[in-house]
Amino acid sequence: MIVISNSSPLLALSQVQKLEILKQLFGHVYIPTAVFQETVLECPVVVQKAGILKATQDFLEVVTPRLDYPFTRRLGKGERAVLNLALEKSPDILLIDDKKARNEAKELGFMSSFTTDVIKQAEREFLIPSSLALVQELYQFGIYLP
Repeated sequence: MIVISNSSPLLALSQVQKLEILKQLFGHVYIPTAVFQETVLECPVVVQKAGILKATQDFLEVVTPRLDYPFTRRLGKGERAVLNLALEKSPDILLIDDKKARNEAKELGFMSSFTTDVIKQAEREFLIPSSLALVQELYQFGIYLP
């Protein structure tokens, strides 16, 4: 299974030290260099930065997309990089919370999942006791998921 993630799932799950959910569900996850830059090099939150950096030594693979596709929507650098990498790798799932990027992905024929979808799947597979409890914990850190 090929999975590519944007910043928001990584930041949310690393904040509550549950980034390993991605490894348990998907085994291997690609992130574009722009997402690595946002989540590690430019991230001011130590726990997030440290968790994501550690995961890049295990199951997160940082890849620089070769494409620079002219998307129809104005997207952030990370979202553009995720979609460019998707065009190269033909993933099974894109992990994206941003509405514009999800709409662009849909038009390009890609399936995307919210961070909350991942959390609910983790509960169904008994990786966490409660998706609701985890989402509430994220709210305590000021992370509000769609």
